[in-house]
Amino acid sequence: MRRTNPPQCLATLVLAAMACRAPCAFAQDAAPAATSPAPTAPAATTGASIPVATPESQGMRADSLAALDKVVQEFVDRNYVVGAELVVVKNGHLVHQAVFGLRDREADAPWTPNTVCNIRSMTKALTGAAAEILIDRGQLALDDPVSKFLPGFDNERSRSITIDQLMSHRSGLPLTIMTKIDEFSDLRAQANAVGERGPESEPGSKFWYSDAGADALGAVVEVVSGQRLDAFVEHELLEPLGMTRTFYGIDSADPRLAEVAPLYAGATGAWARVWGPEKGAFYPFAWGSQTLYSTASDYARFLGMWLEGGKAGPREVLSSAAISRTLEPVTRMSMLGSDQPFPTEFPGLEVWYGRMAVLHVPQGQPGAKPVIVGHSGSDGTVAWAWPAERLVVLYFTQSRGGLTAIRLEEPIERLLLHPDAPVVEVAVPERFRPYLGTYVANFATFRNERFTVKARDGKLVLDIPSQMAFELLEPEPGVEPQHWRFAIAPDAVAVSFERDADGNVNLMHLHQSGVTLDVPREGTALAEQLAKADVVDAERVKPFVGRYFHPEANGEIEVFLDDQGTLAIRTVEGIPVQLRPTDEPDRWLLKMNPAIVLVFDRAADGTVVSLTRHFNDTTLVMPRRP
Repeated sequence: MRRTNPPQCLATLVLAAMACRAPCAFAQDAAPAATSPAPTAPAATTGASIPVATPESQGMRADSLAALDKVVQEFVDRNYVVGAELVVVKNGHLVHQAVFGLRDREADAPWTPNTVCNIRSMTKALTGAAAEILIDRGQLALDDPVSKFLPGFDNERSRSITIDQLMSHRSGLPLTIMTKIDEFSDLRAQANAVGERGPESEPGSKFWYSDAGADALGAVVEVVSGQRLDAFVEHELLEPLGMTRTFYGIDSADPRLAEVAPLYAGATGAWARVWGPEKGAFYPFAWGSQTLYSTASDYARFLGMWLEGGKAGPREVLSSAAISRTLEPVTRMSMLGSDQPFPTEFPGLEVWYGRMAVLHVPQGQPGAKPVIVGHSGSDGTVAWAWPAERLVVLYFTQSRGGLTAIRLEEPIERLLLHPDAPVVEVAVPERFRPYLGTYVANFATFRNERFTVKARDGKLVLDIPSQMAFELLEPEPGVEPQHWRFAIAPDAVAVSFERDADGNVNLMHLHQSGVTLDVPREGTALAEQLAKADVVDAERVKPFVGRYFHPEANGEIEVFLDDQGTLAIRTVEGIPVQLRPTDEPDRWLLKMNPAIVLVFDRAADGTVVSLTRHFNDTTLVMPRRP
């Protein structure tokens, strides 16, 4: 099934590592990430031929850029990503380019400058630009009904949907209608099926991120231009912008596919290779929502065109009016499949959506001019541009499922935008002090990860290093349970605290989707006790270790003893999931969701022959592999 995420990859609402709380498909091993080389110095040239300059010549500080490198290097060192690239362009000049970690972990190949990546939803910005070209030419209008171009929209459900609503994700269309990647013969057939399915909410009523809507916009470009989407974008955008290493990855015979970095999915320390060039083209034809491959330097040229009012050198690619339409804040952006506002770590800003553009605008000022413009893709690529500063920052990975892009926002703001700003100390409210400190997480992919509860700007936050700092909403006094809810998802995730006999907070409970996980305070007796609770005797569990066939996923799971002495399963996503013993030696519970029961089945001679999963009155038998 094809599913993509909105910008910055918030795939699983808040805690990516807790995604496998329903029955999982199990398969694929995840080898440990390798140590990365040191960041490179700025490259002498780029594939996109952006002029190179020293940071100081463009009013930037080399020490600030070096400090930002250290942040990204730490992402690699902690296995938050497999590899990455950082590009900074100031005043149209490349002032910094650094690479980190591995491009191809299996080949032990380092990430190199201008590595080609699947940019996923960053394609949407170019699809939007293609539509704006047609608007500039008078061949298309924002208020045109989509049904004017696509007969599949000419029905009672979809007839009112407009081009503007497609471009701003206000069409009410779902994220996707696809069940397999090659379900349709071409883009127009796919888009017409979207119209026939119709919206899930009233068109124009709210933001709802929709790949299906972006694909429909791409089909409109095809109908109006009389060309395939990829041909139109290549001729009208990629060629005049000099984006020589950007292409649609839709032909397995295209030699450029060999240059693309493999894609890894999963979470911290559990990255599984899910695609590589050896598998051929991932996409059957060009879509409006994704299918472009690019480099950080190439994409910088596209954003540079935005900053130059639509021009690439002397050539006008888009009119200034088209740029204004694109970067106009149209609607507050929400998370994937949610009405909750999209998060950001850029202080004082909130996230809006323009027309195929992600915008950061001043908080509480609807319609204000955006401070930051850009887009991102769910495989780990993101680009930000500051029009007033003539600054572009691009961060490219191919580690799908992490939140390091959001994690990088605050350091970018602090180091590049305000390097000389004084540190302002804010008094910590006394009522927060009992909770402040470090708590040690050991579940899913978290291995002795230190969650920090701290005060920030007069609020309590939970800082999860591999993800982001989550603001906690203070519970009302006297109202039980005393749950501190995540501001980003108050109805889905919360924490509560427990005290020992002396009244000291020694345990944090993490509540999500009906599951409660214990995160003990570092250095307490309880932390030591819980660390030992799930450690098992290696000889006793030796009969369970091995591979089992998962018929639903048509793949294998692996049962193994992890480095903490806990019995665990490696899932199809490559995520290790710890098991908890029960009083019955062959019966185990999934630690992160005790409602899932796993029983090792034995033959008459006592050998383990299968593993049976029990969940919600369903049973799945997974035979053991030889």
